[in-house]
Order: sequence, then C-alpha cells, then structure tokens
Amino acid sequence: MDFQLPDQLQVLQSRIRDFVRTELQPHDAAIEATGRVPDSAMAALRRMGLFGTNTPREFGGLGLSMLGSCIAIEELAKAHTAFYYLSGVNVHIGSKAIEFFARPQVRDRWLPELASGRVIAAFALTEPNAGSDAARIETRARRDGDHYVLDGCKTYITNAPVAGVFTVFATLDPSAGAKGIAAFVVDAKTPGLSIGRVVEMAAGRGSEHAEVKLEHCRVPRDNLLGQEGEGFAIAMRCLDAGRTHWGAYCVGAASQLLAYALDHVSQREAFGRKLRDHQGIEWQIADMAAALHAARLVAYEAAWRYDHGDAAARTAAAALSKYTGAEMVQRIADTTLQLFGGVGYSRDLPIERIWRETRVVRILDGTSEIMRQVIARHAFRDHERRNAPT
Repeated sequence: MDFQLPDQLQVLQSRIRDFVRTELQPHDAAIEATGRVPDSAMAALRRMGLFGTNTPREFGGLGLSMLGSCIAIEELAKAHTAFYYLSGVNVHIGSKAIEFFARPQVRDRWLPELASGRVIAAFALTEPNAGSDAARIETRARRDGDHYVLDGCKTYITNAPVAGVFTVFATLDPSAGAKGIAAFVVDAKTPGLSIGRVVEMAAGRGSEHAEVKLEHCRVPRDNLLGQEGEGFAIAMRCLDAGRTHWGAYCVGAASQLLAYALDHVSQREAFGRKLRDHQGIEWQIADMAAALHAARLVAYEAAWRYDHGDAAARTAAAALSKYTGAEMVQRIADTTLQLFGGVGYSRDLPIERIWRETRVVRILDGTSEIMRQVIARHAFRDHERRNAPT
C-alpha cells in the first residue's frame, strides 16, 4: 500500500495551493464584508478549471480522478467558503446527475457549460417538509403529452439565485415513496420556475440559498433524468460524490485552522513561556493533528473507493468521510478559537468565520445522524457477511 500521492497529483496540489494563497485568500475579508465574490476571482476559478475538476475532458472538465478532485477541493477549502459553494458544488451535486443520467442531447447542452463555469448549477431536492427524509418530497410531476408539469416548492437550495440550470426532484406518485420520485433537468429560464425568499444563513456570505418555486412548470420529456422512479437513486448517487468532496473540504479547512493555531502558539507567550511550551497546549495540538491526519486518510480512501469500488462501498466510504470530516473540523475550529481567546472570537481574524462556515457540514448533504445510519448499516452487513455459514 503506497501512501505517497502520485507525482501528477503533487504538482496539482502545489499549483492549486499557490493559486488559493495568491488569488483567492486576498478576497476573503471583502467577501465576508460585502457578500459578493469579485468578478476577477470568478474568472480565476474558471481559468483554473475548478468548476469541472472531476468532469470528463470530453465535456470541458479537467478529467481528474475523484482523488485528484478531492486534492483540489482540499486546497480550495483554505479560502472563503463562497468559492467552494460556487465552483465545487458544480462538480458534484450540480453536474453529476446530468453527467451520468441525462440524454445525450441534454448532457451535451449543459455539461460543458457547467464544467467551464459559464453556468452555475443547483440541486433542488430539499423541501420544507422533506429534509433528511427525502423520500417524502411533495413537489409533484405529472405527464402531459411530450412534457412533464412540475408544481411545488424547494428550500435552502444552494446557488439558486445565480443558477442557470437545476436538477429538480419531484414525485409522480406520493404513495410509492422513494420509488415514485423522478429527476429532471430544468433550465432556469423555464416559465413557471421562480426564485422565492433568499434565506440568510449564519455563514456562507458570497453564495446564496433560496426557495425555488415551481408553478405549472412545463419540462420537455427529454429532460427526464434516467427513468421514472429512478429519481431517489439518482439523488443518492449525486450525494455520494458530494459527501466525498465534503470530506476533503473539511480536511482543507481544518488544515488551515491548524496552521493558524501552530503559528499562534509558537509566537504568543504566557506566564513567561511560549504557549507551545505548556504541556496542556501541546496536547491540544497533538489531538488536532491526530484527528486531522485520520480524517485525511478516510477522505482519500473514500475518493479511491469512489474511483474503484462498487456502489455499496462507495456509499459507505462517502458517508464515513463526510461524518468523520464534519465532526473533526468542528472540534478543530472550536479548539483553535479557544487557543486564540478573545481575538479568535472577534472578527479581526478569520477564525470565527471558519468556525461558522464549517458548522453546516454536519447538516447539509445528509446530516451526521444520517451518516451514522449509513455507516451502521454497512457495519452490520459486513458483520453478517463475515459470519455467514460457508
């Protein structure tokens, strides 16, 4: 087993690390103050291909493996989270349904636009009464000749106000539960689709989350993704990619926090010694470094299994990576803030911003509680398989 990254991924890592430090991080404070990502930064993200890291080259993406994509996301996470919401989300839940399940003419229409960043995508699954229990969505779809007609309301949809295309999930038969759900590609200009209330979140300035309203929204039959009744499985396939990327995101954000902590305790003095020379501080740093290292290994394994494993292994590894990363980064954010004391809690430094930004990872794309369910089910299956009579 080789734990060394391949040479080409080390080059990619170094290149994106330099890019984030020189072209993205200088905008962090301004984005937090204004809620706007500068056009120059968006252009830089497009130039680096960060809207399509894992998208095949034939559609204008970088064609990276999932491991390569996670390496890129890990570095991107060291800058303001708006950059990841705008570009990184295009790579997984924004585009994967179109990449894997769209009819060729629909895929060819949208995927190059998404990979280039000329169009931003949104994933319209969550509803006011259907969050973790996605099979209970109430948005309806009905066939009408060569079209489907969609009616309903989605909420907390990332990038909705700036999206050019949506993956929308609706039920053809509420009594069928998950088996009644279908997925559709919906152009943002389609009559009947509108953006409702923009929801102000605790963090994530520079990206927006909003309601999406569908009122007699007519979608061509060719825009159906996969087959009727496959929508729930399509959503879960997209979320596998999203959760794998979020695991890497948490590693990157935690790396940045640990770097801040190491610098601080190496410079700050208390009671006649540098903070790093106090055993209590040493142990906190050790705990942070150990947790980060473990989460990175889990994240890289999840990426590898996404590239090589079967569907069950991919899903379980993605859940484990997101759960491990989300819990880890919140502990490291809280410890880092504590080490900095009052100045860490102030807005003079980025510590409190990252603390707020990373809290939501325990909620979005499957809560930590749902991730535990997925992990436990996989553990039971493994146990039963190992102990089955031969």
